[in-house]
Amino acid sequence: MDRWLYFPWGLESLRRAVDERLLLAEAVARAKWNVQAPIEDLAREEQVIQAAVKQGAEFNLASNFVESVFRAQIQASKTVQRDLFAKWTAQHAGKFADAPDLAKTIRPELDRITTQLLRSLAANQAVLVDPARKNEVLQALDILDAAELSKTAAEQALAPLLQGGR
Repeated sequence: MDRWLYFPWGLESLRRAVDERLLLAEAVARAKWNVQAPIEDLAREEQVIQAAVKQGAEFNLASNFVESVFRAQIQASKTVQRDLFAKWTAQHAGKFADAPDLAKTIRPELDRITTQLLRSLAANQAVLVDPARKNEVLQALDILDAAELSKTAAEQALAPLLQGGR
């Protein structure tokens, strides 16, 4: 009961946004697998990061912080995708009938989550940079559903948030 009462609920929107974004990695992997697209697309990744930095400025977020958060999100997604590709390769998996379209379905969802993530970062900026509240941040963000996909990826996604928002 105490855990629930004293849980830092203000950080829930941030936890949810990070979780949602990472959980999409499986759908991204399925879409890429079906067309045998490479997991890494550095040009596209840079576009996503620069768009997030630009949008983050509207929320008065430091560009280096936004960049570190989104680089971490992308690396975490690639970790999940690499794990899944390795698994599917070992299984000699064929194409997925339920794979979504990367451009039409997944990217609009990622754009929506990007805005949600930036809003949550802005709303929680004071908590993220306050060293006295580090345990509160750890408690709130340490329960990603996406950790079931990959504990390593979940840790990657959270790393810049757990470093005091710097």
